[in-house]
Amino acid sequence: MDSDTTADPEMGKEIDLQNVLVNIASIGPDADRDTLISTIDRSIEAIIVALLAEEDPKAPSADLAKTAATTMQFLEACAETDDKDFRDHIANRARELLAVLTSGKRPEAEPEPADLSLEVRHDVFEEAFADYFCDYIYSRLQEFHVGQNDPSPAFILKPAFADRFVKAVREFVLPGMMANRRIRNMSDSVAQKKFHQAQFFGEFSKPVEENVVRLIWNSIMDDFASTLRDSEPGKEGKKAKPEKKKGGLLGGLKKKKEKTATKTAKTVAGSNEKADGFWAVLQEGVKAGEYDAPKVEDIAIFAVLMDYFQEIIDENKDAVRQLLEQEMGVEDEEMDREGREGATRDWIYKMVPNLPPHLGELLVLWCFHTYKELFKPSIAKSFLAGQGTSDDARQRAVPYFFRWFNPADYPHEDVNPFADEVNVIGGEDED
Repeated sequence: MDSDTTADPEMGKEIDLQNVLVNIASIGPDADRDTLISTIDRSIEAIIVALLAEEDPKAPSADLAKTAATTMQFLEACAETDDKDFRDHIANRARELLAVLTSGKRPEAEPEPADLSLEVRHDVFEEAFADYFCDYIYSRLQEFHVGQNDPSPAFILKPAFADRFVKAVREFVLPGMMANRRIRNMSDSVAQKKFHQAQFFGEFSKPVEENVVRLIWNSIMDDFASTLRDSEPGKEGKKAKPEKKKGGLLGGLKKKKEKTATKTAKTVAGSNEKADGFWAVLQEGVKAGEYDAPKVEDIAIFAVLMDYFQEIIDENKDAVRQLLEQEMGVEDEEMDREGREGATRDWIYKMVPNLPPHLGELLVLWCFHTYKELFKPSIAKSFLAGQGTSDDARQRAVPYFFRWFNPADYPHEDVNPFADEVNVIGGEDED
């Protein structure tokens, strides 16, 4: 075979190796990326076939070596493009051509990356369940994390809170879950070869009516909330009215014995100790100045964390950012577009009531802190104003956004709302 030409394996035509770059340059300026990639691929393949046909591919003829070197320079220039997918594709083709020039053969195909979600790292069901449940809960909270330097004291936005929350779950929630009969039954039905993340995350993500773990989690959170409410300072649990004694002295003794048995059963279950221990761990971050103090009513968020699916969260985050960009508009050499005022406000009005409890308002809060250059305080104020005609109504509608967004903190639209950081978590600015 003439070293200057080779057959095009796809098109059945001959490509002049000395004019490979001319072939690429012949593509019109309006050609799409796929056409450009296809032409480059055919040209690279032609050079590789010609190299492998040489007696020593590592020391090809002068003309072929020159063509290969010039092509490599062209591929390096392609790396300057802003298109990441295109850059990655060109980088792979460059590595393939370089491998032929240095080793005299095509590189071996790289094995498919292992799916870490299918990796079995536990021999015991209880250990796998505990680790993956903590991972699952952390991943729900992680969706609301903002930068470490963000001044907001809202605990839901802080990685430190997520760390302490998972610690509290592992120590005070999981033992009760593992003791539940339904979880014990689950342990008997899952083979050891399936002790991997995909299996457990699949269980945790099942629909509500089929999700045993969610049912138990919700029940424990409800129990903790009830116990903590009863033990709040200045509050006493409701006492049932004493019933009139029936059947004389023996009737009274019987009633007293039943009451004692009930109290003993609750003590053995340890619900008070677990709730108090769980709450104490969360308050450690408050003492350390990491975030503001969670309130007992905030357990309403924790109870529905398993209903917050990452796909839904990511979809709405992306939608809000795109709408914010539309409102701001784009002005550059290639595009001049006016923003559509009210687009973000209209979207979040619809988003909040259609998502699981509190998820919508927490996403609005996250977006406000994350997209600082786009999410103007006026949009946040407009959203809050649309939740009711009074502060009481707005607080009922979006209690967490109402709690952590104070319109009075942003009196002027042109002021950077995050210029002055809060010096004391949960406190006031020094000004």
